[in-house]
Amino acid sequence: MQKEKNQHKIPKSFFVALTAALFFWLLTKLSKEYQAVITFPIEYVNIPQDKLLESSPLERIDIQIRASGFRLFVKSIFKNTIQLDAKKLQRKSNTTYYLLIENQKIDIQNQISNNFLINGIAQDTIFLNLGQLTSKKIPIQGVFDFSFKLGYHLTNSIVISPDSTLVSGPKSQIDTLQKLYLNKLVLKDISKSVNQTLKINEISDVIKFNTKEVTVFGEVDRFTEGNLESPFEIINLPDSVSVTTFPKVVKVFYQVGLTNFSKVNATSFKIICDYNNSLSNNLNYLIPKVITKPDFVTSVKLNPNKIEYLIQK
Repeated sequence: MQKEKNQHKIPKSFFVALTAALFFWLLTKLSKEYQAVITFPIEYVNIPQDKLLESSPLERIDIQIRASGFRLFVKSIFKNTIQLDAKKLQRKSNTTYYLLIENQKIDIQNQISNNFLINGIAQDTIFLNLGQLTSKKIPIQGVFDFSFKLGYHLTNSIVISPDSTLVSGPKSQIDTLQKLYLNKLVLKDISKSVNQTLKINEISDVIKFNTKEVTVFGEVDRFTEGNLESPFEIINLPDSVSVTTFPKVVKVFYQVGLTNFSKVNATSFKIICDYNNSLSNNLNYLIPKVITKPDFVTSVKLNPNKIEYLIQK
């Protein structure tokens, strides 16, 4: 039984001989010359400094080349990028330009290697859309969704640094660009100051930013309510008129962060009553209004909100 099994076993020398035969056959075939179409990636160089690609141009070209089978096989795997010289651009219209591939055939041949013979290129003309390059400084605006723990709030407005950036791109797009927006920042149950780095939203592949990230800072504090009495000023009162008011001061109720509580006093607020406003609206009282307050003070209310007055004769 063992003897019969050995009779059907193929000798190892057979596989060695077969492998050698295939190798020499393949070597013979690859040493012959062939013609093939290989697709090469391309890039555009020497684009004028005052111009910018407004749309994505052609990214590959098909070149028919002749060489040994071995070289064709290697080139099809390891393709080099073909550079097309934009100095040879010709204008078709205001923003449309074109390259004649025939004018760059020698440059392409040198980039591929003289071991290959170019028999033809499928694309004879490549069109490019070029716009006028311009720059402008654009303000940056945040998109925030904040919620705070009970009793906490921002002491001042959010600070974005830098608050603007220089952008460059096609004039047609830059002229209409008014603002840049940050990626939306969502924070919940805030009880500490906000200090984040955010990216600017990309709005176009052809618009470039001088700054891509900004810092967003917001001071957060625990707020408390305070109140004080403050005098008020009557404006637009004729020199010939003298009035007595009831009361002579108003009570100011406000909210302020604990760290700034001691900074608030009666001089922190400027309150006015416009005499002309009362006359024009046939009111027999004055309406107090806060026109100046510290930035870190919020939710300002006055009591009373009507000031009675008598004209002195």
